[in-house]
Amino acid sequence: MAPITPVSTAMTTAKWLRSTVSPLPSKPSGELLRFFSACDKDVTDDIVHRAGIILGAIFTSSSFGEQICTNMRSANRMDAIWTEQRKMEALKLYYRVLESMCRAESQILSGNNLTLLLSNERFHRCMIACSAELVLATHKTVTLMFPAVLEKTGITAFDLSKVIEGFVRHEDTLPRELKRHLNSLEERLLESMSWEKGSSMYNSLIVARPVLSIEINRLGLLAEPMPSLDAIAAHHNISMGGLPPLPFQKQERLQDKDEIRSPKRACTERRHVPVDSNSFRSQVKDSIKLKLPPPLQSAFASPTRPNPAAGGETCAETGIAVFFSKISKLAAIRIRSLCERLQLSQQVLERVYSLVQQILSQQTGLFFNRHIDQIILCSIYGVAKISQLQLSFKEIVFGYRKQPQCKPQVFRSVYVHWPPTSHNGKTGEDHVDIITFYNEVFIPAVKPLLVEVGPGASPKRKEEGKVGPYPESPRLARFPNLPDMSPKKVSATHNVYVSPLRSSKAQRAIMHVSARVPMRSKAPPRT
Repeated sequence: MAPITPVSTAMTTAKWLRSTVSPLPSKPSGELLRFFSACDKDVTDDIVHRAGIILGAIFTSSSFGEQICTNMRSANRMDAIWTEQRKMEALKLYYRVLESMCRAESQILSGNNLTLLLSNERFHRCMIACSAELVLATHKTVTLMFPAVLEKTGITAFDLSKVIEGFVRHEDTLPRELKRHLNSLEERLLESMSWEKGSSMYNSLIVARPVLSIEINRLGLLAEPMPSLDAIAAHHNISMGGLPPLPFQKQERLQDKDEIRSPKRACTERRHVPVDSNSFRSQVKDSIKLKLPPPLQSAFASPTRPNPAAGGETCAETGIAVFFSKISKLAAIRIRSLCERLQLSQQVLERVYSLVQQILSQQTGLFFNRHIDQIILCSIYGVAKISQLQLSFKEIVFGYRKQPQCKPQVFRSVYVHWPPTSHNGKTGEDHVDIITFYNEVFIPAVKPLLVEVGPGASPKRKEEGKVGPYPESPRLARFPNLPDMSPKKVSATHNVYVSPLRSSKAQRAIMHVSARVPMRSKAPPRT
């Protein structure tokens, strides 16, 4: 078998696009049209119209909707042709995966009426964004690097995170490198982008956890209404081709504005979260076949809609539960990796994981506008101190710098919002180093939780810490037995991957951190 190289990988992805996607029709297939017409109102025109506007915004070209003038330069003509070809590839891929998703949804719902899904503006924009991102990644288009598609389509990171796993699952022919690309994007969405100011995640969280509404509003975290297609077309100077504005555009804006206040139609999403779904494995389909996933249409429903299939909870609570489950899985993977690098015991690893779980459920605000690695680093140090381990914050950061996902700003610049009563005399937004954040923000909020997971806590007290799981967070448990990821990225700056060894060989191959490099800090962290 020939070795996999960057050149062979690029050739494989390009061949897939050329042989699998390019020959497809640029219009919906007969089966897809039947799904469109089976809705309460035929959505064919809406879907075709939307795809043209959104793809025109992503693949901008002076030739969109116009004929190329004969006196244009050859380079400009070739650029316009290239842009149109890429747009067509994204359109064909969008229709292909949409058809597969509709087929799966109809099996889950035992019917062809997919009105809630196929009339949802946000869902379609996410699907188009995924399709366009894969085309751009295949052609290595550096002028439109992620997250450019988010801004051009008017969606948020949280929106896109809802469709990536399903997109991979429903496109069996997707090359391995493109699966890796989408999985890498999903990690970025989960680790920080979905927690940023303006994320639609907060619009769901404020419904699922009303107690957090004061903090969310104080920090101004709520997402703005999604821009209409008219606004996107005007912003990118896209010709509407003489078509009148479609009524669903106005309805979508009204729905976005009302979704926090007025419950509407009930959704049908099931309460359980499929434990076999793992967004961080390259071969997603292997872990999905054991059970059918919940319907997609409710993932994009208005957050305030009640979910009768989930004991009366809202769709926001169900959606946040799925999102937090993914956060917990990603945190578990990174906790295990860093704890192994720091030579920490399994017991300490489980305490760190339990603490992060407790923070996610009881001190959710610590994640707001921050990176989950910042919470993990602080949790490791807090557990190390309460476990009386000789492990400094400098050593933890030194180990973290060797992690493939490491970014210096994670420990150099942590977001804080000082309250008016702050003892340090500062107010408003600020960015501090990880040690200052630990001392001034993390420990005051987490100290009671540290006591619960520490070695001094009685079994009864530990059980008391597990009462009543919050609707948006998974029940606390022992550290999960995570499957080895294959392949695994080993470089933060280069696309270098390795496959995991069997457990017997892996134990002998674990790298031990022996060097201890000091790092200057203003004050030693305290507990």
